Amino acid sequence: MKMIKLFRNIRKKLLSEGKTNNYLKYAIGEIILVVIGILIALQINNWNQNRIENNRARKLLKNMVEDLATDTLMLNRSIANYEFQSNNCVKLLNDSLFVDTKADSIFFMLPLNQMGLLLTTQAFDKINNASLTSLLGSSELDQSISEYYITTAEYAEKQFTWEEQRTNKDEDFWLNALEMEFPQFFKVKNNPNYIQSEPERKQELLRVISSTEGRQRIRYALDRKQIMLNTMKTRKETAIDLISQIKKHLSNE
Repeated sequence: MKMIKLFRNIRKKLLSEGKTNNYLKYAIGEIILVVIGILIALQINNWNQNRIENNRARKLLKNMVEDLATDTLMLNRSIANYEFQSNNCVKLLNDSLFVDTKADSIFFMLPLNQMGLLLTTQAFDKINNASLTSLLGSSELDQSISEYYITTAEYAEKQFTWEEQRTNKDEDFWLNALEMEFPQFFKVKNNPNYIQSEPERKQELLRVISSTEGRQRIRYALDRKQIMLNTMKTRKETAIDLISQIKKHLSNE
């Protein structure tokens, strides 16, 4: 307020003294000062806004590291599952290992387990929806994030769909081909006894497993489980590498 009053007094003095040219020069100078002040204020506001958005992007990147760590744990479970199923397929193709194995245990070795693609995407969704990728300051990091959460995720999802469809067809085969009572998938109190004896159930199970179609189904399942296993291992390596990239990016800022 004092500065405005000072400018007003200067203008009045120049006009009262008849110094029109000086007044015009002063007025132009005052306008320039006002414009410069506005530009500085806008620049400060933009800088402050960018600082806020950059801090938000950094926080989301830190959250993404946590999401990726969660993904890694889930991928470890998927890897263990596919390794377990692959090993079971090999055992099923080597029926000499079933001498002391009960029918129910053999049945549960059939490759009928399915797993979906589990991803923790909260941080990525927030970055993507808020269009904050341009603030990451690294095109390489932006590309790595897009590849993990979009490109390779879509490919992996297609693989899971393919695996699910084929496993469902295999399940139909085994349920229709086997003339035996199936075991309880969940333990309950007072499980009813089987009408068939243990040797009868085991003999029927091994009959279908050792059939040409049964062995082919298991071989194809083994190929699928190996493909999914490699996919999960690759995704885990990618997640770990992305964690490293993000931490390096945050430490360099």
